[in-house]
Amino acid sequence: MAFTVRDLEDLIRLLDKHPAWMEALRQRMLTKDLLESPKTLKRLSTRVGKVEKALQTLTESVAALTEAQRRHYEEFAAHRQEFLAYRAETEQRFAELREEVAAARAEADRRFAELAEAQRRHYEEFVAYRAETDRRFAALAEAQRRTEERVSRLEEAVTALAVAQRRTEERVSRLEEAVTALAEAQRRHYEEFAAFRAETEQRFAALIEAQRRTEEEVRWLAEEVRGLKEWVDDLDSQVRGFTHEAHYRTYLRRYYGLVRDPHVLSPEERVTFLVAAEAAGRLSAEEASDLEEADVIVRGRPLQEEGEVYLVVEVSAKVHPKDVERAARRARALRKALPDVEVLAVVAGPEIRPDAAQAARTQGVWWLRGSRPFAPEEIPSAPPSR
Repeated sequence: MAFTVRDLEDLIRLLDKHPAWMEALRQRMLTKDLLESPKTLKRLSTRVGKVEKALQTLTESVAALTEAQRRHYEEFAAHRQEFLAYRAETEQRFAELREEVAAARAEADRRFAELAEAQRRHYEEFVAYRAETDRRFAALAEAQRRTEERVSRLEEAVTALAVAQRRTEERVSRLEEAVTALAEAQRRHYEEFAAFRAETEQRFAALIEAQRRTEEEVRWLAEEVRGLKEWVDDLDSQVRGFTHEAHYRTYLRRYYGLVRDPHVLSPEERVTFLVAAEAAGRLSAEEASDLEEADVIVRGRPLQEEGEVYLVVEVSAKVHPKDVERAARRARALRKALPDVEVLAVVAGPEIRPDAAQAARTQGVWWLRGSRPFAPEEIPSAPPSR
């Protein structure tokens, strides 16, 4: 017998009157898998919700990481622009210094040439004066010789004419006048010679004084050139120190011999830390200000154990005792701020002076040469070979 539409309507009315029959009908008409599908769908819906929540959290983390990477890149670009600008300014200053040194050298050469020419002229004048003096001495000697000859002839004439003395008294009188005139002439020659000698000695004294002033000016020029060279050398050392400092802030691999996972504190991190330490009373204002001036502060983990270790690093192209003193002093201040953390004082640079090496061994300061660390007791007295 066929199942008609009316039979279906009757069945629906019966199921409406007897709801319990609906479950029995469902058990007969549906398979086991279809009966359990709602529970399965509910469990899947719960898992999908958890997965969506995890995906949302992961998306937020990726966005945060992307933003942090963008900020780091902007900071790096800014630091790179500052470094390029500083490098261009330094090269410009070096060019200006080279021009000033060249101008100073040209001026010194010009003044040396003028001084040499003046000395040559003084020497030529001295030679001329000496020749003139010799000539006048020769003329005076010749005049003296002629005078002696005339006196000799006069004596011969007086002896020969002694018998005619009365007749020649007038002539003798004239002769005496001539002798007096000759004596006066000789006296004048002697006075002229004395004046010439005084003038010569005076010009010699002037020449000696000019030579002394010349030597003083040469010494002054030498001191000026030496001071300029020291200033240029000091400026070059500062520039090289800034370059090394930038390297030790950028290349973290240099610290692998001292700590694991090194992290260079940024200026913002350093200021935040120092402000908190000063507010807590662990650092004075002077200690916090001094520690803020440290070249590099590194946070990392010890090589052989867990925990934290800090490095207070002073960087220089050639380490001096004052660099060692600053590193030791600032490390002591950081130990006061972090009493439960290991703090190492470090000086970094390609060279170290012998007195700085001795100071580092005495004060327990490490030396970082490139990526090679030297413990205080391992720092050599003589500079190691490159």
